[in-house]
Amino acid sequence: MELIVEVVKKVVDKYMDRVNLIISGDSLTLEYLYNRDGEMDLYKTLTITEFDGKLKVRVSPDRLEGIIDVSELDDVILTLDKQSQSKNHTQEEIKYIREKYVAGTKIELVKMYDLINPVPQGTTGIVQYVDDIGTVHVNWENGSTLGLSVGIDEFKILGVDEK
Repeated sequence: MELIVEVVKKVVDKYMDRVNLIISGDSLTLEYLYNRDGEMDLYKTLTITEFDGKLKVRVSPDRLEGIIDVSELDDVILTLDKQSQSKNHTQEEIKYIREKYVAGTKIELVKMYDLINPVPQGTTGIVQYVDDIGTVHVNWENGSTLGLSVGIDEFKILGVDEK
C-alpha cells in the first residue's frame, strides 16, 4: 500500500485539476475526462494496484496492462492527460497543418504521447502527407509509420528533404 500512497500524493500534487481520483480497497483509479460540446465526458480510466514492489497499471477501455516502476508512472499519466486534451481540428486548422507540414518536410520527434509503441525521442522522419483530420503521417528512420497528432505530440521541423 506504500506505493499507492506515493501515487496518490503525486496525483494530488500534479494532476487533480484534470482527473477524478477514486480510491477503492487496494486500488487507485484515475478517470480522465474531456470536454465534449461543453459537457465533461469520460475519456479513459487508469487503474493502479501494487504488484511485487511495482505498479500494475490497466488502461480502459484500451485493455492495456503492464507492470511499471513508480518512476515510469509520470509518463503514463502525462500521455493519458495529453490524449484526453485532444480536440478535433477545424478545416482552417487542417489547412494550416497541411501548409506547414508538406510532403518531404524533415522532422525530429521531441516526444510522442502513445502508450503502445511510441517512436523514440530524437528519431527523424519525412512527412508523407496530412490526412483529413490533421494527422501528420511520417516515414520514420526506424521504419515506423506512426502518425503525429498536432497539439499533442511534440516535434520540430528540420528542413525540407530535397529528394
